[in-house]
Amino acid sequence: MVGLMSVNKIESLVDAIGRLNSINNPDSLAYQIRNPLLLVSFAKPGRHDVNEDGLRVFSSLLAGYKAATYDVLLKIKGLSRAGLKPTDALDNLLGCYRIAEKAAKDNVLSFVKRALKDDSLTLRTPLSYFLE
Repeated sequence: MVGLMSVNKIESLVDAIGRLNSINNPDSLAYQIRNPLLLVSFAKPGRHDVNEDGLRVFSSLLAGYKAATYDVLLKIKGLSRAGLKPTDALDNLLGCYRIAEKAAKDNVLSFVKRALKDDSLTLRTPLSYFLE
């Protein structure tokens, strides 16, 4: 029997936010544009495919998922224009993805806690936790 693989912490965040954005609902915007985080393009015009709202449009869910995990990783490491640092809280990261309502934040937190089997997580957990 093969042992259980641990869940990637970055992917758990992408999965939680994607779930919040209804990535598995074919009627949702996230599903239609294959963009689990509803990432906005800040690149020069023409560099990325975008919809009328400036959201990135991906050719496949895999492409969107890869971009999403890379985006989260850059933010957590403090390498993005968002200005986050590894010492910032999970709550700050969620703000980068326009998640402001308490219920939505709690939904993401609950998902990640279950995915990672770690009840100690809070919205104040430093982003560095997700790099371990």
